[in-house]
Amino acid sequence: MLRIELTAPGGPYPAGKPVPVSVSLVAAAELLITGVLDGSEDGSRYPRYLPSVSFGGRVVAAPPVPEDPLVGPLRVSDFVRLAPGEAFDPCAIRTLAVFETFAPGTPGSYAYTLTLDTESPAPEQWLGRFGQTDVPEVLDLVRRAPRLRITSPPLLVKVG
Repeated sequence: MLRIELTAPGGPYPAGKPVPVSVSLVAAAELLITGVLDGSEDGSRYPRYLPSVSFGGRVVAAPPVPEDPLVGPLRVSDFVRLAPGEAFDPCAIRTLAVFETFAPGTPGSYAYTLTLDTESPAPEQWLGRFGQTDVPEVLDLVRRAPRLRITSPPLLVKVG
């Protein structure tokens, strides 16, 4: 139904600098989805976009545990309808801090992955904690979004 593609131009990359990772969601069928929202990366709301970087089989960068679950509203305009084969950058509005800020310090091969989780037990878990309006319309769109948990293939990046 959907696949996640991670890319990084060029390489190898210098140690001590973030790697410019790009994210693309590619639809296999028509679907409704949102990009990264306030609280998506730390898992305090759905959809969850969970980035991870591994080195030597050990996770070296991942989102922190949420400190404050106070997240902004989900709006009708946050939803994007994708046609089969259409690609979408879920980080166009809100970037993933792990990918933006992690600077590998040790030379070697790093594996970047991203998991998208929309399997919320209740549609209300997508909503904001303040300023949420148009709840019936937004919940209707949430119910039409696919329920899935997918992880990108690892993007292997050489550093140093």
